[in-house]
Amino acid sequence: MRIVIVQAGLGAGGAEKIVNMLAHHRLELGDRVDVIAVNAPTADSFFPYEDAITIHALGGDSRGRLDGNLIRLRRLRQRLQMLQPQLVISFLTKINAMVGIATIGLDTSTIMSERNNFTAQQMHPAWRLLSRAFVGRAANLVMQTEPARASLPNRLKRRAVVIPNPVTPTPVNGRTQREHPKFVAVGRLERQKGFDLLLEAFARAADKLPSASLTIFGDGPERPALKCLAERLGISDRLIMPGTTRTPQEWLEAGSIFVLSSRFEGFPNVLLEALLTGMATVSFDCPWGPSEIFRNEEGYPLVPAADVDALASALVRVATDPETKRRLENMGPRVAARFSESSVFAQWDGLIDRTVTH
Repeated sequence: MRIVIVQAGLGAGGAEKIVNMLAHHRLELGDRVDVIAVNAPTADSFFPYEDAITIHALGGDSRGRLDGNLIRLRRLRQRLQMLQPQLVISFLTKINAMVGIATIGLDTSTIMSERNNFTAQQMHPAWRLLSRAFVGRAANLVMQTEPARASLPNRLKRRAVVIPNPVTPTPVNGRTQREHPKFVAVGRLERQKGFDLLLEAFARAADKLPSASLTIFGDGPERPALKCLAERLGISDRLIMPGTTRTPQEWLEAGSIFVLSSRFEGFPNVLLEALLTGMATVSFDCPWGPSEIFRNEEGYPLVPAADVDALASALVRVATDPETKRRLENMGPRVAARFSESSVFAQWDGLIDRTVTH
């Protein structure tokens, strides 16, 4: 069949990674796959695509926000009319709303997938209204966790299924048992990721961990504020912020303990990647994702959400107690194994088949 997958951009985010993986998976099954990036000015993608997958970049317009969105919406509808797909799969709240509008009157089925915590993320009220009005046009909805599905209006729950993110094995060659604790965190530098909370926790733990360092990979609007905060807390000499990595291997080999400090998530891919490679992890029990990942795993010490003191204590405990660290390292691959590509994409395939044959 011909499938069109619609997303916002072509950057290094979690949604872009899953779109890339799903597109290649369906290509291998014999589908014709196009990927539309509504906001991207060019077809250059952080995650590379096979030549057989056509990338359509609809952005690049410098007009005001309203005019720009209307232009992209018109371009999206025109592109869908041209491609005539049997199935459209969209990712992210705003894109789902745009696809709901753009497919009116078109002979195509739609699956819409939410990738963030739509109850917590900041959004203009107009987008929330559009989402409520047009997401209901989807044949099926994909949520990443059961709490996300439970947060939907009752009229949408019966069409919603829970499919988590898959995790891809990453070869790690350079990680050794380091003499000094090296904490590592990864994500866009924005409030959602809670890196300010991580800096506060690291500063409170610093006296008990005099040789520890913290590396935060990623870029975003909060970089200047985070650097200023590190200066104020007196930890700037122990903080490294190298920017965005090209591959997970770079950050997986840079640390000995992974930290997830998010205020909220849709489903934290980086946590799964760290677990799969056997890196000890410390994570807030933020909504949504971590509690789902560690479901039925007794003894995995999730930290109460946004509790800076508890996070500081957890950093000290994992860094100074070899038995605890070793136990977490051994548990990680078993936890992550439930989210293998074969298992997750089998769920996607089943949903796609049900959607197009309904």
